[in-house]
Amino acid sequence: IKDHKISEIQTPGQRETKFLGDTAIREIGKDIIDYQTLNVDNIAGATVTSTALKTAVGEAIEKAGGNIANFQKPVPQKIKKIDGVQKQEVDLVVVGAGGAGLSAAVTAKDLGAKNVLIVEKMPVVGGNTLRCASAFNAADPERQKALPMTDTLKDAVVKAINEKPANEEHKKLMADVKAKYEAYLKSGSKTLFDCPEWHALQTYNGGDKVGHIPLIRTYANNVLDTLHWMQSKGSPVMDRVSQGAGALWQRTHQLDAPAGLGLVDPLYQDAVKQGVNFKLGTRVTDLVLDKSGKVIGITAEDKVGNKYQILSKNGVILATGGYSQNKEMRQKSAPHLTPDMVSTNQPGATGDGITIATRHGADTTGMNYVQVYPLATPGTGTLQGRARKMSGLDDVIDVNKNGERFVKEDARRDEFVAAIKKQPGAVCYDINDSSIVKPLNSFNEDVETLVQIGRIYKADTLADLAKQLGMPADKLEATVAEFNKMVEAKNDLKFGRKLFDRQIVKAPFYATPRAPSIHHTMGGLEITPKAQVVDKNGKIIPGLYAAGEVTGGIHGSNRLGGNATADV
Repeated sequence: IKDHKISEIQTPGQRETKFLGDTAIREIGKDIIDYQTLNVDNIAGATVTSTALKTAVGEAIEKAGGNIANFQKPVPQKIKKIDGVQKQEVDLVVVGAGGAGLSAAVTAKDLGAKNVLIVEKMPVVGGNTLRCASAFNAADPERQKALPMTDTLKDAVVKAINEKPANEEHKKLMADVKAKYEAYLKSGSKTLFDCPEWHALQTYNGGDKVGHIPLIRTYANNVLDTLHWMQSKGSPVMDRVSQGAGALWQRTHQLDAPAGLGLVDPLYQDAVKQGVNFKLGTRVTDLVLDKSGKVIGITAEDKVGNKYQILSKNGVILATGGYSQNKEMRQKSAPHLTPDMVSTNQPGATGDGITIATRHGADTTGMNYVQVYPLATPGTGTLQGRARKMSGLDDVIDVNKNGERFVKEDARRDEFVAAIKKQPGAVCYDINDSSIVKPLNSFNEDVETLVQIGRIYKADTLADLAKQLGMPADKLEATVAEFNKMVEAKNDLKFGRKLFDRQIVKAPFYATPRAPSIHHTMGGLEITPKAQVVDKNGKIIPGLYAAGEVTGGIHGSNRLGGNATADV
């Protein structure tokens, strides 16, 4: 503070996520200095960080002997109000700046499109992809060759290829997997079996056989090429492949970056480099159609009510995400989910693309399928706050308040959630040792800080850890000892877990409280394998495309963990 004015704001050592909390700190800090007031707007989607920064600045003013009341004047409106409708023409409009929208815009540029515009209602880019754990599923022979094929895993394949088919498409997919598996056995390989067809079959079966196989095949056949494409853009893909929560197979790749930053940042940087234009803080209100019914653009509105009409020569791509934060749409689709349930999702996930498209006859599929994630932070529903670097469950067990395992940790997500809800307090604890803990977790949070504030429990012995958690020490010790024997035998006689890597033996030991949170909406717009939106008669709506969580049909009734990041 200089001459009774704030002259500079420093936040040394902050590790807020780029594009999210980091944007809030930068933008709010600039506004405070420019307008000499704490009465500046929060950044939507980063409310906690926005409030924290303003609180910290207020405390600094008081420590400097200042009066906070002198820093409360209103901020003038930044965006100028303009009468009428502002009109614009571009080659391509993409609605939504998350993983799907950024991928679409960058691909359009790669293919030679000149004037590409992304319209995003939030003030930041990244969508849900920025908040994810960057688990990316793909059959990847090169990276999976380090993994063994156990008898338990063989049994899973044999069971899947010999069941009664649900329909002809399922029968054909099973036959394709069987042919690949027989060739694998004939080769004498001892490494993990996987292929796009097996990924597709697990996706279909894991979604209770209600997904659309042509979409699932298109997805599974392209995810490895997509992963390589992401690497070519700069995504730091790690070599180790594991099995994420609810993934069903060891094909989950992880990125060496906090949260989903390793996915979003390379795409955003590439988009900027190639000249993609962004219109942030602008909500799309409707589609523009010509007399023949072809989608030729959008209408939109910013936060002060300025209206826009943007025409697009090559149609419109909807990449607006799901609807988990739209309680009315959510309850209509899945009445069993109570309105008070929290979500892992960003606040902009309100189903706008579905609302707009269905207004013009677009069909939907699977709207009653809403997924709950089993292992979120109790109370807030966020994915953060854990004591491990990797998102896989290879080296982790989950116990209830009695210190006992109650489910196979590699179960489907809906099975896992149902099991947790039956436990005391409807919570569980991730238990792991220090071999998979780094100073910063996969969300760039300082693990020791999380321990200090009571989000994570840490102890040099399992007995002490149990004492901190209020559970019987002998029960927790026995549970861990039993798990360690299972790792040796590669067999779980109690629950049938297939996934084993390292034992839990290296002190200190950690426990992270976890509880279910609404996570993903599997339903959405009906699309073809070319991502064309179709109407209620099954006819393509010309000029309208959709990608990511705004669509339905790929994940069926239950999305496999790690499939959505690859999907977008």
